[in-house]
Amino acid sequence: MAAFTRLHYDVGKIPLGDLVRKVLAVDDLEGLAASDRVATRETDQSTDYHKRFYEAFDAVEPAYRELARTLLGADAEHHYIQRVPTFRVHLRNSLAVGDWHRDSDFGHDPNEVNYWVPLTRAYGNNTVWIDKEPVRAEYGDVIVFDGANTWHGNVVNDTDISRVSMDFRTIPRDKYRTNDKKSVSFGMPFLLGEYWDVL
Repeated sequence: MAAFTRLHYDVGKIPLGDLVRKVLAVDDLEGLAASDRVATRETDQSTDYHKRFYEAFDAVEPAYRELARTLLGADAEHHYIQRVPTFRVHLRNSLAVGDWHRDSDFGHDPNEVNYWVPLTRAYGNNTVWIDKEPVRAEYGDVIVFDGANTWHGNVVNDTDISRVSMDFRTIPRDKYRTNDKKSVSFGMPFLLGEYWDVL
């Protein structure tokens, strides 16, 4: 069984990369400056780019929701989606995610499905690795995988470009269960109206 499924969407109709460029106030996502230190699990969500993205998420949200509707299709009404996607910046000389992990290690439900959405080219040591293999992807690709139960992570980016991406999770409504766990990055409860939302 393949470690992931590759989907594709029309970036002309859902211009996530352009929206994120505007939110970050940069001309080129791949040209983001190299980092002077390697990120850790505690710091991988704390760059100025992350702050800008989350503070201005309202500008990106309609396109994000359109992408989720497009990917889920007729199944959209049977799933909850992550209310705010997780933003990743894999700067040169650094990491996008501090630790190799399975999402279930951090309290995620084993029934979740991950959607990884690169907004730049992703290859070699600037990409996500699933089951210890680097995933080559382009802007417009979406990589769908079992992040709750599959090892994934990244390595120090020694390529010539920075990689920018976002990822989100879905869960079938009939598998959703309330619990007292919270997301590791933001301490958000895994509850409908908090971490989860309807389309």
